[in-house]
Amino acid sequence: MVCETKETEDQLPFDEALEKTGNGIYNILLAATCALSLLAIGADLFGFSLVVTAACDLHLTVAQKGILTSTPFIGILLVSYIWGYVSDTRGRRVTLLISLTFGFLLSSICSLSIDWISLGVLKFLSVCFSCAANSVSYTLVGESCVRRVRNKYMVMMTCFILFSPAFAALLTYPILKLDFEAPIQCLGIVFRPWRLLNIILALPSGLGALALYFFHESPKFLANCGRREEALEVMRSIYAVNHSCSKEEFGITSFTMSESAKKEQSLFRAMYEQSAPLFRPPYLWRTLQLYFIVAVVFITNNSFLVWLPHILNLIKISMESNTASGNVCDLISAVKSPLLNTTANGTDTGLSQISPDTCVGTIEENVIITLMISQTVFSFLNFVISYLPNHRRKLMIGILCLSTLSGFSVSVVPEPISSVVLFMVFTSTCLGMGILASYFVDQYPTTYRGMVSSLSIMVGRSSSFVGINLVGNVIFHHCRITFNLWSLLVLCSVVAAWFLPPDKPLESAEKPTKL
Repeated sequence: MVCETKETEDQLPFDEALEKTGNGIYNILLAATCALSLLAIGADLFGFSLVVTAACDLHLTVAQKGILTSTPFIGILLVSYIWGYVSDTRGRRVTLLISLTFGFLLSSICSLSIDWISLGVLKFLSVCFSCAANSVSYTLVGESCVRRVRNKYMVMMTCFILFSPAFAALLTYPILKLDFEAPIQCLGIVFRPWRLLNIILALPSGLGALALYFFHESPKFLANCGRREEALEVMRSIYAVNHSCSKEEFGITSFTMSESAKKEQSLFRAMYEQSAPLFRPPYLWRTLQLYFIVAVVFITNNSFLVWLPHILNLIKISMESNTASGNVCDLISAVKSPLLNTTANGTDTGLSQISPDTCVGTIEENVIITLMISQTVFSFLNFVISYLPNHRRKLMIGILCLSTLSGFSVSVVPEPISSVVLFMVFTSTCLGMGILASYFVDQYPTTYRGMVSSLSIMVGRSSSFVGINLVGNVIFHHCRITFNLWSLLVLCSVVAAWFLPPDKPLESAEKPTKL
């Protein structure tokens, strides 16, 4: 005789069992730890451009600086796919521990580079590890928290990414003001402040790895792999920490799963099985839609943010020389020719004291102030957005529309301060990063979440790599055209965002909403 199993209090669907764990100190500390990991990778990426600027004793040319600055993005492009596979097959926590630990060690070793090539290679290897934190952190939090706070935590975590450029600049300024030299005879180098900066910028990764040792693997990942007893034990532990009681009070001894456990298969076959379904119905159009918006968000924010110090320097030179006035494009054009012709004509005017190859060795106060104000405002706005989890679509459309209008206005306003403000607002697409991350969690099943999130970072960073080089080549010669065409691109993403899922709680996160 076959007995039918009745779904009782101790045998619920997994999502309902996870809801029983509640929201408390465990979830808050886990979100804070993963936020620290995101701050680490953000500070490491942006901070490295400041390190390159200050590494005067390496005698870098403009071409070498460009190669070094692009190196982190190349590393992300090459390994994001692999980290997505590792995350979906070996675990979220394990992936983060490996990536943050080795990222910290390799980034610290960068301080001992003997030339620009070794610096580039070590940074490349460092980013190849640390970049996993960019997507896996969201997945671990999303699968360990109850539904009502999931999107809120993920968007709040993005505040740390948004603040990371300002955080990196804040660390950089006092360190580069130091004046010391410590010869290391065995390597033939002199340890100067920029080398110390490498270690300081790597510390958040090390602290994040250390903190993660005190947390559990994603219970959803364990359950989906068939490790149900381990998943139950993790949920008991989360319940006990959140409610300050014993594990036995959890009261659930088994659960059911809507997703089947994964079968053992070869590496390449498994990687194919993890990614191919994302580009087939029913996920195809949702994947293309989200990846297009991701590309626009990253290419707009990262490309212009990396060039911000140089652009602000040009604006400062033009304003101090009293040779021009007007918006950002007017001021860039005013100093463009003298600046670029310094080496050739050898003149010594007020505008010819800075050339592309000049090594300043520090970071200007105006860059610090601009970054601090803009990124703090963005972080605050992102914090506000975290309290509006049921208005994601409307917020995404609003953010992209604001960026579009600002981009068209940068080269139109008649004076510099408002133009710089509009320039920073143009980069506000970064406010949509957390919203997009939440879509990747609730629009795809557990087996694909790690891969789709990692591929999204790959798409975002590849677009950033293209955008950084594109902006550098065109904005100083065709400023107005650059902003206008870029604004049209952002406007296209507004159309794509219009077809995002409705702003209402979904009953099931395992099936994507059809376009």
